[in-house]
Amino acid sequence: MAAPAFDMRKALCYGIHAEVEAKNFYSMWADNVEEDYLKKELQELSDWESEHEESLQEYYEKLYGERCPIDPDMVVSPELHVQTKDFGDVTSLLRIASAAYLSEMRAMEFYERLEKESTGETAAMFGRIKEMEKEHMDITKKRYMEMRSDVVGFHAF
Repeated sequence: MAAPAFDMRKALCYGIHAEVEAKNFYSMWADNVEEDYLKKELQELSDWESEHEESLQEYYEKLYGERCPIDPDMVVSPELHVQTKDFGDVTSLLRIASAAYLSEMRAMEFYERLEKESTGETAAMFGRIKEMEKEHMDITKKRYMEMRSDVVGFHAF
């Protein structure tokens, strides 16, 4: 059975929705932490996701003559849909941090695929976003490991 044909329009729409979800997730997390350094880090991640969203929207508009409509009911990463109360529970926070890492890893892989499916300036744009998602992945992994160390009392890995 042949693989389905690559559809750039659907891929861009999916990417835009993923960036909106991630932006909202990091912003909500930032609103629910006390530590200034963590609030700043999470807000910076939210801002970066917003920049990705806008880059993808601009490219979508260039290709299709309109902005991608945002469907508020579309769910790309269900694990990023958390309740505010979960930010106060250590076990939930570990799960949230783990979900953030996995979401960033999937985002990096997604942009890597878009980079391979594209050429020229478009491939370069997706490559830049892929590298930024890799950086986000590293940040979220570091945050997870720090939280985990605080719970178990030492850095196990």
